[in-house]
Amino acid sequence: MNFIASFLISALMGMGVGGGGLFVIYLTMYLSYPQGLGQGTNLLFFALAGGFALIYHLKKRKISPLYSIIMISFGGLGSIIFSHLLNFIDTGYAKIALGMLLVFSGAVSLYKLFIK
Repeated sequence: MNFIASFLISALMGMGVGGGGLFVIYLTMYLSYPQGLGQGTNLLFFALAGGFALIYHLKKRKISPLYSIIMISFGGLGSIIFSHLLNFIDTGYAKIALGMLLVFSGAVSLYKLFIK
């Protein structure tokens, strides 16, 4: 079951559907991972997939190496800062924040869909 769920979620992530949020929900609700471990596992999963995608796109010259360096630097710095901040925040608040982020991103996606 875990293989099938991981495969389906990674396929959704590859299509840009937002499978990362689904992966965290799967890890925390179905597999009973603690919130921080679920989010960390999702981050590692995404970082590996994104790293391979970055290499591919850099080879095909579809993205700028300078922009890639800037985004990686700020993304890494933000990840370090906020992962340390999670040590001081109750996991209940982290779950609420993740839920709000998912609702907001879904609303933005729907808004863009209807604008077109």
